[in-house]
Amino acid sequence: MAEINIRGDIISNDDKWIYDWLEWDSTCPADVKAALDSKPEGEMLTVLINSGGGSVFAGQEIYSMLRDREDVQISIQSLAGSAASVIAMANKSEISPVGMIMIHNVHMSGAAGDYHDMKKNAEILQRMNEALAAAYVEKTGRDQDEILRLMDKETWLTANQALELGFVDSIDGAEEAFAASVSGMRLTEDIRQQVIAEKAKAEAIEARKQSLLNDLDAYGV
Repeated sequence: MAEINIRGDIISNDDKWIYDWLEWDSTCPADVKAALDSKPEGEMLTVLINSGGGSVFAGQEIYSMLRDREDVQISIQSLAGSAASVIAMANKSEISPVGMIMIHNVHMSGAAGDYHDMKKNAEILQRMNEALAAAYVEKTGRDQDEILRLMDKETWLTANQALELGFVDSIDGAEEAFAASVSGMRLTEDIRQQVIAEKAKAEAIEARKQSLLNDLDAYGV
């Protein structure tokens, strides 16, 4: 049986190399697409979720890839939080007895501008909340207003609560270690710029080495 582990931050394809460079756990849409494309035809893909969330748009993209496929099953092993909880709604699912689901309002970082911009950003966030709520509504069959209220107060659900409310289809018998973090995305803009600078420096050193080797070759050394 094929597996993919949704672990660490949910991130964009463009940021994947930064997480790899830092050796941080992460999952991007391209990872999930690769798992779907590489599994044998007719074989089930088990999606193991151990993530506190991350990028809303990356989560939406992964959700759409997994949604309603007959060859996908989802297993929440520890935490499916924020964007990861949206992914967990994509298909039939089970949760570990010690697993949890966390849903909350969409957060926006780095907002700037005058009060017109802030008002517009607030409207965008409300629409994004409604877009994510659609995944929870479809999975649970519950009213949108009820789901939005749960998101608004940041709701943490135990395995039993998640089953009772319809966020999962069953509780698995195997216990898994709780190893997720919901402190927010690890990648800040400062870290991003630092990694870009370090990568550029490493590439420059490698280019100088190659240039020196070429010069030595030219002189027959």
